[in-house]
Amino acid sequence: MKTVKDYLFELNTTELVDTIFEEYGARLFDLYYFNNPTGYHDEHIQYDEAVRELTVFEYAQAERKELYDYIRYLQKIEIKESPNMKTGVIYAFGDFEKDCFDRWQVRLLFLEDLLADPEKCKNRCFETVPFEEILDFRVAYNKFTQKNIYKVIAYVLHIASYSGFRQEFRESILETIKEDGGNYEPYMPIDEWSRYSFCDNPAHIGHNETKESQQKLNDVWKAIYEYEMFTMKREREILLKAYRR
Repeated sequence: MKTVKDYLFELNTTELVDTIFEEYGARLFDLYYFNNPTGYHDEHIQYDEAVRELTVFEYAQAERKELYDYIRYLQKIEIKESPNMKTGVIYAFGDFEKDCFDRWQVRLLFLEDLLADPEKCKNRCFETVPFEEILDFRVAYNKFTQKNIYKVIAYVLHIASYSGFRQEFRESILETIKEDGGNYEPYMPIDEWSRYSFCDNPAHIGHNETKESQQKLNDVWKAIYEYEMFTMKREREILLKAYRR
């Protein structure tokens, strides 16, 4: 398997930037509402005065340049193995769609954990993992992952930039979590089930939902979850077959 850094050199940089910008860049609504180049004002919003002076085109060009600089910066970083000496593997599962139900996931797991116990192998978070370790993650050569490689790498770069395009906020974020008594740490397992909220308690019924309609919504989300877990297991089995030969 190739590393994330390998793909930064192999993929077309412009297409990768296009993908990141399309998937995670600021939308026109964000620009006009939150940065307010119009006469509208809301005292509860912290406006960026510098952005208010830009046109939409100038703002988009500046954001795209930042992404180009980010990728070039990553290309120059020397990769480094994870401190636990395990092999991180990025893989995708679910299904890519063109509508609002774009239910796909990109996750990280440790290959050694998968080989040792496939049933108990956990997906891992990597929002605050140093760049040099993220760049050393292997990318699964599974058909689904490779077919959507631009979206996969775009997601990885998006998550990697959680603490800034130079990880300039990484230490302060970790310190804040520590001060707040959080138990977060790099590479901690992800609880996939916690991404969904099944409101069986009438006190937590969603907006304009009756107890009956809320239950139907719960059934939908549970079905989506079960499908995602099915596709996750399928992609993991492909990895297992490749490495158990």
